[in-house]
Amino acid sequence: MVPVSSLTMYGIAEVLGAAFGASEAGIAAVATGGFILGNADILYRDTIEQFKGDVSMLVIAFVFITLASLLSLRDFLELGVAGIIAVIAIAAIIRLAVVLISTVGDRLTVPERLFISALGPRGIIPASVATLFALELHSTNPTAATTLIGTVFLVIFVTVVFEGGLARHIAQTLDVIPMRVLIIGGGRVGRELAEHLERREEEVVIIENDQQVVEELRQAGRTVHNGDGTEQQVLEKAGIENAKIVALATRDDDVNLLVGQLARNTYDVETVVARVNEPSNLDAFEDIDIEAISTSMSVAWSMDNVIERPDISRWMRELDQDGDVQEIEVTSNEHAGKTVSELTDELSEGCHLALISRNEANRLPEPDDRIEIGDHLTFIGRREAVRDAIAYVQRNTENT
Repeated sequence: MVPVSSLTMYGIAEVLGAAFGASEAGIAAVATGGFILGNADILYRDTIEQFKGDVSMLVIAFVFITLASLLSLRDFLELGVAGIIAVIAIAAIIRLAVVLISTVGDRLTVPERLFISALGPRGIIPASVATLFALELHSTNPTAATTLIGTVFLVIFVTVVFEGGLARHIAQTLDVIPMRVLIIGGGRVGRELAEHLERREEEVVIIENDQQVVEELRQAGRTVHNGDGTEQQVLEKAGIENAKIVALATRDDDVNLLVGQLARNTYDVETVVARVNEPSNLDAFEDIDIEAISTSMSVAWSMDNVIERPDISRWMRELDQDGDVQEIEVTSNEHAGKTVSELTDELSEGCHLALISRNEANRLPEPDDRIEIGDHLTFIGRREAVRDAIAYVQRNTENT
């Protein structure tokens, strides 16, 4: 549907443009249509976006091959020092300023805007337009056409090789990496947990020592390190030093306890949660400040919910598919002192403040209750709305 619409818009705009003497109107029409469709509520959005991504890869490959075919090594050398200075200015100064200006508002933090300016624009639009212009210009001014293509190609090359290669380091410096979770064990529990976390766009890494399981996880699109999770070298290679959460999901309580001790005592991980297969081992985990989840107790609790509270149990399963529940601590004066009514008025539709936790005591929020610094707020609702609420609280926290 979307490709047909794009072709239709392009064709109509080109015909009308030719009639009124406006060349290349099709490109502007398709770009405008893209903005409109991108913000419209359309069916099968995920499938369309996946298809668009596949088509984009083909178009990018075609454009870059076309660009490269129009250039030679001598053309690059003729750009000289002035060309290198122009490329650096475009990639590091002009693009930075353009992105910062175009993202003004309270939706993104300054570090996020800087990260987008460094890595967001991939160059497909300027590359496509430059290729089109260069082909038209080549017959009348081949030198100018070569300079244009060479400059654009170098800007894209610098972005992909240098900025793209340093993406993780840039993200770490700006502190915009999503909450990183390291899962030890890629069995059924580890896989389910990874799927839940990735739906919330967390960065998940799994450590698994079974090569066959590793291959299955990789084919499913998971980031997996093959190795023994009890070895510090394997943990460090997987990024435990940057992890905010370590989840121990193996069937061996001894392995889970050993890795949990390393995560707590050696790497000072903020949150360590463990699957405990034998209930008698719960105390051993809790003694070293590990959040312990008994497998048998969890299953029994879930079954009891189905028996005693079937509607709530069904609702929770549905929520897991389309909704979300997340908690965040209030650390900003921006929200302290607001009433619950005032805060909820600022939330997106489809998101509700479900719980306020204060001094380890939980309470249902009343409209006149006032938010205090240190409160933990639990939001529930549609996944996107909950994500916006968490981002709103975080953004104001970071900007304070």
